[in-house]
Amino acid sequence: MKQRYGFFGGSFNPVTNAHINLANLVVEKYNLDKLIFVPVGNKYQKQNLADEQHRLEMLKIATENHEKLEVTDIELNLKYALTTFEAFKRIEEKYQDITPYFIIGSDNLEKLTIQQEIELLAKNYKYIILERGSKAKEQISSNVTLKQNEENFNILEENPYKKVSSTNVRNNLKDETKLKDMISEEVYEYIKKMNLYN
Repeated sequence: MKQRYGFFGGSFNPVTNAHINLANLVVEKYNLDKLIFVPVGNKYQKQNLADEQHRLEMLKIATENHEKLEVTDIELNLKYALTTFEAFKRIEEKYQDITPYFIIGSDNLEKLTIQQEIELLAKNYKYIILERGSKAKEQISSNVTLKQNEENFNILEENPYKKVSSTNVRNNLKDETKLKDMISEEVYEYIKKMNLYN
């Protein structure tokens, strides 16, 4: 029987406790053998994005004591930002002989529908959708392609961590008391040491 791997893409700018807790929740609920964080590279269009190597290092620090959580640099050190389909193909090439699940927020489900390769993406891949205010079930039922392949979409409706964001962390870096529940002490120390987000 093939091992089940989850691939959790995002900017992780920086990685928060919520990301780690959510990853562990997904591992447990969907019986995954591994969950691998896939940080986007520097070419991803986003304001205040820390360098990819810093975000990779913070993920390594945050996952260090979690047996089933890992990090990959598969989207880093590239001259252009990968499309969703390109990223999935690279992951397939690197991680063979597994059953992959791609973990995305419900807010990114809509972005999936406007991709050129939407039919291939919906038909050939399995997803775990993290509910984030956008109603994933409604999005799937209102899109013909998603509806035809709805067996590939697993929705994690009970997401207790959806209100904690990397933006909140960046906005509160000067207030250590607020940060205590948001990021690990080790990640915070790394941010200070490297003088990030100033």
